[in-house]
Amino acid sequence: MSQGVKIEGFIFKKTSLLNRDLIITIFCREFGRIRIFAKGIKKLTSRRSPHIETGNLIKAVLSKNKDYYFLQETDLISGFSQIKKNQSKFQCLYLFLFILEKLLPENQKEEKMYKLLKSFMISLSKRDDYKVIMTDYFNKTASLLGYQERDKDKDLIEITVFIEEIINEKLPAFNI
Repeated sequence: MSQGVKIEGFIFKKTSLLNRDLIITIFCREFGRIRIFAKGIKKLTSRRSPHIETGNLIKAVLSKNKDYYFLQETDLISGFSQIKKNQSKFQCLYLFLFILEKLLPENQKEEKMYKLLKSFMISLSKRDDYKVIMTDYFNKTASLLGYQERDKDKDLIEITVFIEEIINEKLPAFNI
């Protein structure tokens, strides 16, 4: 195995494997959207387990073996508890992460998109105008990833339908 690689990233989703292992999809500044094997993380004594919740911002040390990343250490930067305490905010967070997980290519650095996600998380933590936040960030995402022109913003319903067409899948239902 190679030397440890330090990353900072957002947890997108977790997929259970047999026994005590997970595959974690994370969007990090250093590599973009990647999948990481977390061996033994479901053990009751795992110190890494509480950090690996959807939407958390973490620092982690990874090892790489061939083309696979393995989680070694984690530190929680923010759990965004203000978002997770509020059901509507949590739905917005889940929906935005779902969209990014579908739109972002794997193993491709996306520095501007990473900064946009961080900005979204901060805005969602501090503000209560969910429809405005979602409309703004959905449009910014579509523009930044090259799906629409910057000055052609759509309203929330239009941009939602537009994103569904891009990913060829219905978005999870949300009530805000």
